[in-house]
Amino acid sequence: MNSKNTLKIMVIDDDPAILDCFKSIFEKSGAHLFLTKSSISAIEELKQQPYHIAFIDLYMPVMNGMETMLRLKELCPSLVATMISGFRNPHMLEAAINSGAENYLFKPLNVKEILMSTIVPLKMN
Repeated sequence: MNSKNTLKIMVIDDDPAILDCFKSIFEKSGAHLFLTKSSISAIEELKQQPYHIAFIDLYMPVMNGMETMLRLKELCPSLVATMISGFRNPHMLEAAINSGAENYLFKPLNVKEILMSTIVPLKMN
């Protein structure tokens, strides 16, 4: 990918360890990373520039992951949303998929699954 088509990844999770995990996975990849604990800051960032992928924690304070995903998809319909959760709540995950999420991952996160979640957007460029 050239700099114009650099993969842009957004990670929204209130757990700093999760943000650090994504940083360590992608920091040397050349991808542009936006890491935040705040859904509001993610929405503001997406207003400034489009992203290819968003990894969104389902259970967060202030605004949950479902609402965050819906707001992000309103701003950028092509955004590939992968929901992440430490809770195996099949009803919430089914609702997320039915509302537009393309994928979901369970914590503890697996590096291979994270990388597999980036393949579709990579193929689109």
